[in-house]
Amino acid sequence: MKIEKEQIIQVIKKSSIFLLLEIIAILLITTLLFFVGVTVTPWHLPIITILAIAGMMLFYKKDNWKINAIAIVIGLIIFSGVTWVEGKIYDSTADGNTYHKLAIGSMKNGWNPAYQDSKDFKKENGNVFDTSEENINTLWIDHYAKATEIYAAVVYDFTGNIECGKGYTILLMYVAFGIVFSYLYQDQKRSLLTSLAVSILLVFNAITVVQVFNYYVDGALMISILLILYACIVESRQEKTNQKENLFILASNVLLCINIKFTGLAFAAIFCFVFFVYWLIKAYREGKEQFIKTAKTYTIFYTVTVLVSIGIVGYSSYTRNMIDHGHPLYPLNGEGHVENMVVKEQPTSFVDKNHLEIFLISMFSKGVNVSPTYSTENVQPTLKIPFTTSLEEIQNYSIPDIRVGGFGPLFSVVFILSIIGTIYIIVRFIKNKQWNLLIPYLLILVVTAFLILLLDGNYWARYIPYFYAVPILVLTYFLWDKDKKIHSILGIIMAIIMFVNVSMVSYTIIKSTKNTDAYIGKRVNDFIQYCHDNEKVDIKLDHIGVQGALYNLDDKGIKNYEVKEEITGEREGYFFKY
Repeated sequence: MKIEKEQIIQVIKKSSIFLLLEIIAILLITTLLFFVGVTVTPWHLPIITILAIAGMMLFYKKDNWKINAIAIVIGLIIFSGVTWVEGKIYDSTADGNTYHKLAIGSMKNGWNPAYQDSKDFKKENGNVFDTSEENINTLWIDHYAKATEIYAAVVYDFTGNIECGKGYTILLMYVAFGIVFSYLYQDQKRSLLTSLAVSILLVFNAITVVQVFNYYVDGALMISILLILYACIVESRQEKTNQKENLFILASNVLLCINIKFTGLAFAAIFCFVFFVYWLIKAYREGKEQFIKTAKTYTIFYTVTVLVSIGIVGYSSYTRNMIDHGHPLYPLNGEGHVENMVVKEQPTSFVDKNHLEIFLISMFSKGVNVSPTYSTENVQPTLKIPFTTSLEEIQNYSIPDIRVGGFGPLFSVVFILSIIGTIYIIVRFIKNKQWNLLIPYLLILVVTAFLILLLDGNYWARYIPYFYAVPILVLTYFLWDKDKKIHSILGIIMAIIMFVNVSMVSYTIIKSTKNTDAYIGKRVNDFIQYCHDNEKVDIKLDHIGVQGALYNLDDKGIKNYEVKEEITGEREGYFFKY
């Protein structure tokens, strides 16, 4: 069968939609089964995949079935390939080996978060080890949003390798790339280079690329936010697009955003609410009949989406938190809440600064982990001249949660271009009376500014992923208009700088991951051999919180060890000594 160019674009888009459907199906079906007492099993993934395939064919039943089938096959190949690659790479991060793996491994071994607390799930219940009562990570596991952990647990139980479950960031990057690329190239008739530049730089950035090989969740959260904004913009334009498809994209990413992280609830709610009000105002100006229709459609849509997101997928976090502790965001809020880590970890020099000052200092500082935890000698953020960097700074981007200057070594230049470009775009929209373009643009800008000025943590790039929409929208505008040469030149310059910026970060994280993985692999293999040579081995964890790393030992079939508070040996293991 000869495939035309338009069909290739359809395959790219539909394979993206299929992967999004697969992820959502895993979350929804798994949590529904939790309610009836069915925990994660090796059968979850194949059965849910079959249901996702059936749902995909039904969703696009009026389209060419061969194109649908090819898209599904491509999606399955990408899913399998990403899962296989991730399984070959150890997550060396503290967060990954503490509460993320602890939650994933517990669910894989039979923990039901809808009804149980993780600290009560011990060997007698089917777990690999008895979770320590002193492990503070059980607090986060029981109460935090669990979307990525649920996905990972399902993949883990099927593959038998806990590392396989961390492919969600790469998969969502492909989802966003396919959806945005097909929209720009096929629906908006933009050039191939423009469509590729925008969609690639949308998903490849300093937040996502540093988290593709670990269990951090901010990159996935960023993609879900950007896709929410995409869907809201498309819905606002009222073009001849597939609204059913666009609403699926919107609903899916609202569900993801809410259940990846607590802050996602705030981000999704605010962005969606302002666009909802905008759609109602537009409809009201078109007449009473249109207003009633619009209000009914979107009210039902958001009501169902929120109920499913919080009442079903988010039951083990938001709903249980409300029932047990009187606040959906416990332990960050409510009676007995813990100290705000974002404020606690900020550099001491930020204490007397307002939120705008903190944000700007971080934007124009060297990329580094500056905080009370890392700054034992009171080291503070260091401002630098835009467009300058150093090898030492670039190497800092091997840190997945870099605190200051986290958008990349050259992002200060991108930031300046974005501010200038934003002002220019607003003036142009007003001058040309392009209100249908101006208002959605302003809504995104106003909400972004509101969040940055209101919420704590705006010095920490991974806590303000929504801000990346600002340079992406500016880039899209300048590359959009082929008739204005100056726009194209500015767009190309900005795209090159953004590409170089993320390339530096990508090179650093790949090199660092390769070296760290080789080191951990050797330590694990040495430990396995030692366990084979000895009847019983005593180990001491480097920190009580890294119990999650013990699931890696279980995956290797190592069981003849016992965790002790003190040992005589000093051999280096994997987050432990023996």
